[in-house]
Amino acid sequence: MQNLESFDEHMVGEALRRMAHLLAWTQALEARLVHRMEQIFRDNFFDPSERDKSGIAFSLAAAECAAILNVPQVTGQRLLSEAGQLCGTHTATLAGLEEGRFSYQHAQVVLEQCQNVPAEKLPGFEADLLKAAEGQTRTQFSAKARRLREKTFPETISKRHLTAFEQRKVTLDREEDGMSCLSAYLRAAEAQQIYTALSTAARGEQAGGDFRTTDQLRADILAQLLMGGSRGIFTAPGTPDVAGTRDATEVRRGTGRIGNDTDTDTDTDAATQDEERTGLGDVPEGTALRPTGPDEGIVPRAEIMVLISAETLFGADDEPAELHGYGPISAEEARRLARNAAGLTGLTQDPQTGEILGVGRRRKVPAGLKRWLRARDGTCRFPGCRVSTANADIDHTVDWARGGPTDHGNLEHLCRRHHRFKTLGFWKACQPTPGVIEWTSPTGRVYRTEPFLDLVSQQPTDPRTDPKQPPPGLRKDHAQTDHEHSAYQAAPPF
Repeated sequence: MQNLESFDEHMVGEALRRMAHLLAWTQALEARLVHRMEQIFRDNFFDPSERDKSGIAFSLAAAECAAILNVPQVTGQRLLSEAGQLCGTHTATLAGLEEGRFSYQHAQVVLEQCQNVPAEKLPGFEADLLKAAEGQTRTQFSAKARRLREKTFPETISKRHLTAFEQRKVTLDREEDGMSCLSAYLRAAEAQQIYTALSTAARGEQAGGDFRTTDQLRADILAQLLMGGSRGIFTAPGTPDVAGTRDATEVRRGTGRIGNDTDTDTDTDAATQDEERTGLGDVPEGTALRPTGPDEGIVPRAEIMVLISAETLFGADDEPAELHGYGPISAEEARRLARNAAGLTGLTQDPQTGEILGVGRRRKVPAGLKRWLRARDGTCRFPGCRVSTANADIDHTVDWARGGPTDHGNLEHLCRRHHRFKTLGFWKACQPTPGVIEWTSPTGRVYRTEPFLDLVSQQPTDPRTDPKQPPPGLRKDHAQTDHEHSAYQAAPPF
């Protein structure tokens, strides 16, 4: 855009409208291309007798698209699924998207609300939804579409609930500054009851003089209950007792207790039962319910791994440590976790390269090397995959049966899906540098994944400044043809 400074409010508004149209048109074209990729994998990568293997074709196409678009694998699968619907039973929605009548987020609402609608009634209901989408924000349209769906097809509510219930899960998302977000996808009634119980307990503690906010108390109570702490449940680590008495911290009947608020016979003694389970009953007056010191209330029940140097552990320096699955944490936090650790595993590391010594032709991976690989990889090493190493296999890059050693430079974590991709030969992997994995896709594209843990010796060149290096992202081992240049060169809508 040239002479942007000369635009008045009308010209800016018109330009924004056209940009929104262009974005919608681009996303519609992306859906067509993604769907075409699935067709190619289904028709060209399997023999006619194997074309019933639609599941593996879908997974391979999703993996290829995710790597090309540089998005997580789960996102690639979602894009492929949505593209199949848009190019199949929902072509009217795809046409409206190309015309710029609504955004891709609106199209997603249409796809969601059309689930389980009888096939013979789907075109009419889709037309009603598309008519309601124009001029609405995504949130406004979602609410209107849900009402329209429940009014038109009330019998599908239970089916949709069962479908949604199958998707229940707990997710962990890393945040900044040593924090993470733990989310649970539950039945609405269960989630509301848990949240209400936490809020009731938090307000009860505030009534007793606790100075923390309601949000802070909800988080502290939830964390301590799930971690199995039997003391100090309502006291944040590192904070003093408000008054050093039972009145400041005790779970009191009718105030800060955690219990079922439904009107049942078993609810009468909920507070007493909770106190018995947590050890908070019958505390003498004037006694604090948490031990003194910075580590009160921390009772680890599951393994977490922290990679910390001996110098940092014993206070000789304050270099950051590595929390497995998260990243760098402060030395103070790492030492606090170490004080509560059930055990420590020593690793001998090359101070120049950061590499663990190899273990030769032994096939079984030693425990110490396993821990190092978990810290190094963080997740499955397939491009864009975010499956934690806790749920992944350790794989020999070069098969052990073919002479591959059991050492740092020939091992990587792969989730079951991508382990299968490699085992079946669809995707090929190598480690040109220990910890760096290069993948070759079924279409011949090459992708590079770096270890989650920064190795000391690793100083990758910047492709933007090194002419010997290929451009970042996609690299192709074959020359680009005129056909590739001309493919899908459709004219923009304006």
